[in-house]
Amino acid sequence: MLLDHLAYQSRSKIGRMTQSVQNKLAIQRLIQVVWTDGDLARLGEFWTPDCVNHAAPGSPRGLAALRTYHEQFSAAFAPFSEVHIGIEQQVAENDRVVSHIVTKARHTATGKNVSLTTIRIDKMHDDKIAEHWSVADMAGLMQQMQ
Repeated sequence: MLLDHLAYQSRSKIGRMTQSVQNKLAIQRLIQVVWTDGDLARLGEFWTPDCVNHAAPGSPRGLAALRTYHEQFSAAFAPFSEVHIGIEQQVAENDRVVSHIVTKARHTATGKNVSLTTIRIDKMHDDKIAEHWSVADMAGLMQQMQ
């Protein structure tokens, strides 16, 4: 009986680890396709139709609002070149993925190399992002450009 219970727990943990790995990979693909490659037409591959972006003012819902957010964010990064986005650390448990991201770029007006650290938390549903939160060190970025 105890061995049956332990075997069940092991199978259950393996299943969670597999889902956790899938969830982390989904975020990694999102970073590559949407942020690095700039392919906003593929947002629906990564986000649920009724997704909530808590990182945006008012926590808007849906893919249309998300597309607007990404367009505004891309416009804000227009003064930068040589942009590289890297996931430094990533942890997943159950339906949550936490990613520590560092974006490195050159500020074209000053010629300075800068970096922006971001922590993002994503709640997954059926291998897509249902809810998103993030915090970026914008103050640190501004200091680097002075």
